[in-house]
Amino acid sequence: MAMFSVSGRFLGFLLLLIHTAPFGAQPLVNCAIVVESASGLKQQYDYIVVGGGTSGLTVANRLTEDRSGTLRERYLSSSDENDLTVLTTYSFANQEQRDKLEPGVLVPGLPAPAEYSRNYMSVPQPGLNNRTQAVYSAAAVGGGTVINGLFFNRGSAADYDAWEKLGNHGWGWKGLLPYFKKAWNSIGVPSNPQPNAGRAVDAFYSTLSISALNQSRSSADTAYFRPIAVQTVRAGKEVIVAAGAPRSPQILQLSGIGHKKLVADLGIEVIEDLPGVGYNFHDQPAMFTQATYDYSKYPFPSPAWFFSNQSWSAQQLAVYYENRTGPLTQAYLSGTTVAFLSLRTLTPNYTSLLSFFHTTDPAPLLPPESDPSLLEGYRAQQRILLSDYASPDTAVHELAASGQETIPLVLLRPLSRGSILVNTSDPLADPVFDYNTFGHPIDIKIFIHIYKTYRRFIAAEPWKAVGLTEVLPGPAVPGDADLEIEKAIRNLTQSTWSHPVGSCAMMPRRLGGVVDARLRVYGIGGLRVVDASIMPIVPGSHTSSTVYAVAEKWERTLV
Repeated sequence: MAMFSVSGRFLGFLLLLIHTAPFGAQPLVNCAIVVESASGLKQQYDYIVVGGGTSGLTVANRLTEDRSGTLRERYLSSSDENDLTVLTTYSFANQEQRDKLEPGVLVPGLPAPAEYSRNYMSVPQPGLNNRTQAVYSAAAVGGGTVINGLFFNRGSAADYDAWEKLGNHGWGWKGLLPYFKKAWNSIGVPSNPQPNAGRAVDAFYSTLSISALNQSRSSADTAYFRPIAVQTVRAGKEVIVAAGAPRSPQILQLSGIGHKKLVADLGIEVIEDLPGVGYNFHDQPAMFTQATYDYSKYPFPSPAWFFSNQSWSAQQLAVYYENRTGPLTQAYLSGTTVAFLSLRTLTPNYTSLLSFFHTTDPAPLLPPESDPSLLEGYRAQQRILLSDYASPDTAVHELAASGQETIPLVLLRPLSRGSILVNTSDPLADPVFDYNTFGHPIDIKIFIHIYKTYRRFIAAEPWKAVGLTEVLPGPAVPGDADLEIEKAIRNLTQSTWSHPVGSCAMMPRRLGGVVDARLRVYGIGGLRVVDASIMPIVPGSHTSSTVYAVAEKWERTLV
């Protein structure tokens, strides 16, 4: 079994280098050592965490909890490993100073600064009329929790039981629930027994990742990095890759871990022939419809007021800072009202869809170079999702409508699977992102029913009372014409709801898996992956809460 090491050539990631040493307990952000040149690094650390996002900071937090140790942070951004740029972090004297320094990050109702996002592009998507699609990534300590939409919900029990059915013992709902609770306690989010008790369907008010203490955004940075008390780390040198679903497979492939032909053809030494690396990549396709309202009939402030009424906007910001109340305590241009709907709710003819699903051969739906193990894993997922789609307790669609002009329609658990593959040995080059959106025909068929449900929804009397009018796709698309609806979906849908998963899937190796149920990379000693890339099937929810739970559960895999 090969051992894994990390060099300074993996660039653009926060490396958390954890080494055992006596150290007093105090917030980690205050005692982290910023190293300004390679000469300041030790030759060996007990743990190297590649990535400073949601899972990376959670892992680092738990490694240093109730132990003694030091943690060094590096942000690598140059092709020369001896020329390294430091990512500076700040410690704030008080809440007021902190809020006013980074209002777009900490005030829930303000947009996150653009400089905290790093976006890439996919290859053209045949299922979306050959449009390229964005691949969103955060460029901040704390990762997506610094810039996301703040929704902090769990999927249904069946979403996680599906992981266990794929051969991952202990990763079902009952096995993950304690770690959901642990994460929620850590970030200070108030808990409501519903809808987070295992049946995340129908309409409800979603929990947001906002601190109950001060009504500011709670991110992995504030919850897991700044308050860490640094004590001991375990013995047993490991590298923990936590670079996120878009980048973790790239790191493995550049290290010689992946499909043998892919790696060898690029002149990279093959360390482990692991065909699943980079495959099984998927996200939740989202169509962003647009509506207008008759604001003369709108008896209360709307999200549009933030643009049309500057004095009111300034007043609300002052109210937020003074009292921690008002509309800025909600997510930017949004709210908490949401519906997660089952296939049965979308259409009474769901059985005909399931019959079509059951008879669809998955073999032609995967890339032609796919290893036979990937097809076996895909068949296993299809069998599980066929059962879940028939259940009234499993959501396939998210509809969020809180008075904003953009109303997103989301397919939560698609069957289409794409890939993230390197095409050069240059670590500075982006990999090739392919969502393969609507690659499985069942996805577009379900989406047509999603759109029909939305049309019925906006035709309801309460919306008429405020003059809601759809302008995109608009009345030119009849609500009952499947072909016209499909055209609109393919023209307007985006491949991503910013919840990419699956590219280093936790499944048995014979099913194309990359990591086992202890998150260890197959065939490699001392290497684990701990981030959204290990989720074999995306849950029917937003993924932030689940990423925290995965990272919390990781510590148990060390035992």
